[in-house]
Amino acid sequence: PNAAHFINFEEFEGGREQAVSMLRDVLSNGLLSKSVHDLKRAVALLSNVGVEAEGITDDTLLAAYLLDPVRSRYDLGDLAREAVGSEGWTESPGDGWTPEHWRSAESADFTAQVADVLHGRVLEQGLESIYNEIEIPTAPLLHRVERAGLRVDTSVLGELSALFGAELEKLTAQIYKEAGREFKINSPKQVGEVLEQLNISTGRKTATGQVSTNRAVLEELAQTYELPRLLMEFRELDKLKATYTDALPPLIGPDGRIHSELNQTVTATGRLSSSSPNLQNIPIRTELGRRIRRAFVPEKGNVFVAADYSQLELRLLAHITQDAHMLDAFQKGEDIHERTARLVFGAKTKEELKEKRRFAKIVNFAIAYAVEPFGLSQRVGISRKEAKQVIEDYYRTYAGVRRYMEEIPKQARETGFVRSIYGRIRPVPTINDRNGNVRARAEREAINMPIQGTASDIVKIAMLKVDDALRSAGLKAQTVMQVHDELLIEAPKKEAKQVAEILKREMESAVELDVPLVVEVGTGDNWMDVKK
Repeated sequence: PNAAHFINFEEFEGGREQAVSMLRDVLSNGLLSKSVHDLKRAVALLSNVGVEAEGITDDTLLAAYLLDPVRSRYDLGDLAREAVGSEGWTESPGDGWTPEHWRSAESADFTAQVADVLHGRVLEQGLESIYNEIEIPTAPLLHRVERAGLRVDTSVLGELSALFGAELEKLTAQIYKEAGREFKINSPKQVGEVLEQLNISTGRKTATGQVSTNRAVLEELAQTYELPRLLMEFRELDKLKATYTDALPPLIGPDGRIHSELNQTVTATGRLSSSSPNLQNIPIRTELGRRIRRAFVPEKGNVFVAADYSQLELRLLAHITQDAHMLDAFQKGEDIHERTARLVFGAKTKEELKEKRRFAKIVNFAIAYAVEPFGLSQRVGISRKEAKQVIEDYYRTYAGVRRYMEEIPKQARETGFVRSIYGRIRPVPTINDRNGNVRARAEREAINMPIQGTASDIVKIAMLKVDDALRSAGLKAQTVMQVHDELLIEAPKKEAKQVAEILKREMESAVELDVPLVVEVGTGDNWMDVKK
């Protein structure tokens, strides 16, 4: 029969140290298999008492996530109800049990029972490799990344906050002048009313009947009118100030560093997400957004070494679709955007190439995300009819991509899910929905998953290989952040060259594809100035 025990370190007869010592013998023994619920948290708790866990073969949280990455929560009590028919969490029976102690014992019991069931399902679904070789090893690494954190220069944030504040005041005055009156700039309702009064709205409405003032609408209007352009600029600055320059200082720990959480079980595609605070969302496409990164600095005597994959998702699109033109371009080391400019948009001269390449770049990335004519028309400022023709021309050139875009939704309709190259699954339960919009969204998710899911697998594999290489070389360098296709390492200056070599070697050789993986590496004294 199942038995669960709670050990209170503070009341243990031999004292706390003896209790920890006895547990260490078990928990640090890699020959003894163990199961946990939330491995990253377990590693963090055990490291606080000086115990390094070995032999973790199951994490019920990670297993449940791999089996169903689109569910909203993975509460252990819910999993126990579903997997083994348990009643879920129960009340403490008294008899000396506090509610906290009882919950701990119950958690251990549930974890042991649920682990067996979910492990079997992981095997049935062909997820064993992802589970054992990627997700479980990634959890302890994420704990170390979180524990390391990122050092913050508060003076930079202060300067930027003052600058943004002054710019917002100027923008406010300009906006009022253009509008002809004062209003609440942060109120979408009032912004909509002003645009309507000035006869410069698109006529599009929100679900509640208000005039729509979202980014796509303002971008469209900004091509003709000054006020929407100013409103967009105001919103960007206001968000940067509220979300970063003003919000980050209170989150800095006593060590002068921010310890963001990296979440392993949030996205449907396997990508890591960041929270408390979200450091993955710092905008880098605008100059002002990039300047926020200048506030993140290494310790004295250290430098940042950063590496990111070049066009990872487009390379995966080529590999997965086996499109001849795309494969040829990447295998020859050609500029894929220039090739698209030539083949799809007929660019011949240097001037035409320069002009059409920017357009081709937008189209290449948009197609990878299964863009529809309306979405493309919004991105590049052309009519829906023109956008439809562009997509047709693109598919005529890249026939393998078109074939893929047609086949994947068909497969998903039959099976109810799609997979990454390495087996990660994403259910698409609404792909046969009667509602056309719902169905179209599910089809786009199905098309995106093999690319995005594989990209997330590759980045995790690369993280693990880089970490292993750094530790094997006995270096002090450590990973301090992961943002989509980018790894950020903090290293002593004397290690920088070796770390850069390790990053390039391990990331480019992380997996073998029909196209080469290309990694750009650079160093810098702050996150913004990492030169690649």
